[in-house]
Amino acid sequence: MVSVDRDIKKRWMVFALVNLLLVILIFGALIAGFGAYVALAQRDEIRDGVRAYASDLASLGVDGIRTAMTGNSALVMDSPEYRFALYTVSGGSVMIETADEFIERNSPVLGGRAGENARETVGGHEFETYTAAVAPSDPGDEARFYVKVFASCDNLSAAMDQVSVYCIPFAIAFIVAAVVFSFVWGYIAIKPIMTDYVKQKDFINDMSHEIRTPLAVIKGNLENVLASPDATVREQAEMLYQSLEEVDYMTDISSGLLNIVRGKSAGRSKETKMSDVVSETVDMFADMATMANKALIANIEYCDIPVDREKIKQLASVLIENAVKYTREGDRITVRLKNTKDGCVFTVSDTGIGVPKAEQESIFDRFYRAENAKEVPGTGLGLSIAKAIVEGMGGSIRASSNIPSGLEITCVFKRQ
Repeated sequence: MVSVDRDIKKRWMVFALVNLLLVILIFGALIAGFGAYVALAQRDEIRDGVRAYASDLASLGVDGIRTAMTGNSALVMDSPEYRFALYTVSGGSVMIETADEFIERNSPVLGGRAGENARETVGGHEFETYTAAVAPSDPGDEARFYVKVFASCDNLSAAMDQVSVYCIPFAIAFIVAAVVFSFVWGYIAIKPIMTDYVKQKDFINDMSHEIRTPLAVIKGNLENVLASPDATVREQAEMLYQSLEEVDYMTDISSGLLNIVRGKSAGRSKETKMSDVVSETVDMFADMATMANKALIANIEYCDIPVDREKIKQLASVLIENAVKYTREGDRITVRLKNTKDGCVFTVSDTGIGVPKAEQESIFDRFYRAENAKEVPGTGLGLSIAKAIVEGMGGSIRASSNIPSGLEITCVFKRQ
């Protein structure tokens, strides 16, 4: 995992919390909408049932309702979940008739308006009610008759309470999952920014660290030159040449660090075959090796992996140039490219001074130079560049001792 800077961590936290809030709001809206839909659907079903049952009873007339109270009516037997009572309103008084013991014991008032649903509490229980006007048996009867139907809502209320209770652990589990998801998603989303930020920060830190000494040398030399204003250029030549060397060194460092950053973000360009680029690079170094009285041997197999021409050329140049630099006259440099079913294996080995086994993993670190190689001029960035290029292409690179002497660098590239 990439190390997280405080500012990046703050942005990551904000991004994750915003994601979490959005997820919870969306989930909450869905749950609330679903719960409201279910509750309304059940309520409407009860209301419609009560209304229909009351209308059916009202159509029986007063005598028919009184007959239904005996329990012999098919309407009553088919709908045992409903309770009902017949109300007679005459001269300002209300009389209730019912065969239901619960209704009779609690004597609910007529209340409300005919033709409207209502929610009432009777005897500590909730009911959905509906009142329908009933035509009298005798048209000349001055009394008014109403049938009131009661449907219990206790089960609906209990079910909604149970849903609320069961939703609590589910909601907690969801919030935990949403937190994890948001932070993971936030990390994945911000990881490219973090990576670029860390590379930029490392570049600045490395540059500031490595150019401190060259700048001090240049400053000291310039101060010495200014201290002798009458001296000629010839007399100050040594300090001037030394300053120029330090400038060249800083140029090499900055170029190397930029190449490392670019190498890490390198993608594959399907324009050139790997074997073509390696062969071309070997030819480019052949004369250099011959002039240094060193043998450059190449064994290049055809490898059809499509690669970025400039990156592979730079990789091969770094490895071959290193091999030439750290070998003596009469030594041998061998370049091999082997085609396998999984990809290509690119190897550069030499019979030079080599690297102690304990230091072979460290030679790919920036500015690291093995103890036995410090007398040879260099910046310590070559193998770091090579590693960045290889890993930027999804490959791997390793160092090992060459038998009987020297160093071998192996790069493995897999087919996509």
